[in-house]
Amino acid sequence: MLRAVFLLLIGAVVAGALMPGSLSPSPVGTAPPKAPPPVQMVEASAPPPTLIDTTAGPDTVIQRSPDGHFYVDAQVNGATVHFLVDTGATTVALTPQDAQGAGLQFDRASFQTVGATASGELKGSMVLLDRVSLGGRSAANVGAVIMDGGTKSLLGQSFLSQLSAVEIHGDTMVLR
Repeated sequence: MLRAVFLLLIGAVVAGALMPGSLSPSPVGTAPPKAPPPVQMVEASAPPPTLIDTTAGPDTVIQRSPDGHFYVDAQVNGATVHFLVDTGATTVALTPQDAQGAGLQFDRASFQTVGATASGELKGSMVLLDRVSLGGRSAANVGAVIMDGGTKSLLGQSFLSQLSAVEIHGDTMVLR
């Protein structure tokens, strides 16, 4: 009887070893796979963003808000916009109110699916911002989306990738 149990255990171990790796449990301490990042659709004729001001002026230092996020005021086409800094956002995303404040023309009736987020489709309108400025740095031709129903404008990678570094140290974010 003991021999039968032993052989059964050996068989289970061998069968487990032969199972495809995708069925094996995740190592302890690893996070589950993240949802795919938002999809950015930009017209092929749009020029890539261009960093205009490369002065190595002081870093932009942002303290974490009580809600756990980082917020910053930046200039969009000369208008001040209060952004949530979102390193996971593919592009800058503006609320309709902030887009109007920045002088952007759009028609909500023409909003269409422009991407996907973890919570579903993102409807809006793709635009090209003449200039986004933060601290001593500016970028021209920054891709953005005017999002339908958004409550906060997001400072995403279409601008952040133009910086030399985005670092988080505890409750402090440093934009270089």
